[in-house]
Amino acid sequence: MNSALRQLPNALTLARALAGPLGALLLVQSSQAVAESEAVRLGLLSALVFIIAALTDWLDGWLARLLNAESALGALLDPIADKALVGAYLIAFCAISGFDAYLVLPVLVIVGRDVAITVLRFVRPSPGTLHVTLTAKIKTALQMVVTAAPFALIATGFHDVALWYHYWIGAVWFLALLTVWSAWPYLQTALKR
Repeated sequence: MNSALRQLPNALTLARALAGPLGALLLVQSSQAVAESEAVRLGLLSALVFIIAALTDWLDGWLARLLNAESALGALLDPIADKALVGAYLIAFCAISGFDAYLVLPVLVIVGRDVAITVLRFVRPSPGTLHVTLTAKIKTALQMVVTAAPFALIATGFHDVALWYHYWIGAVWFLALLTVWSAWPYLQTALKR
């Protein structure tokens, strides 16, 4: 099989990691745009970047299995790419909110946990000992849904952010709790060695 084709899953994973900061920057720029048309254009572009990048989370794994191209590098990069995508957008939402403490605190928990688990992955004496758990996969899927929710709400006509903002923050707090809970199996594995 073509070597370049076998690298496609890892290329998609890297693209997802880079899409996080890029899309988040577009999101912040949309909130700062003076012209409404520019704000809408940048907001739509940011939403599109997020949706496409989130879909690559499924696509890269499917392609890796299909092409028999699963690798230790891909297993390491995939969760990091997810964290970069979701974390960058959540930080952008914090900036747009004026760093509202009710949003910043759970985002700090989410990002802090993700950084800690990523560090554990790199300092493990034997690579691959920290496999992604089912709980972590569910957490990642929910993070992507909750992160995309503001885009979906605005796209469906809920332009008055005040109507849904606090409910959305509640969902982010739930994610923070789930994020902490999902870290426990990784910590148990790390402490056993």
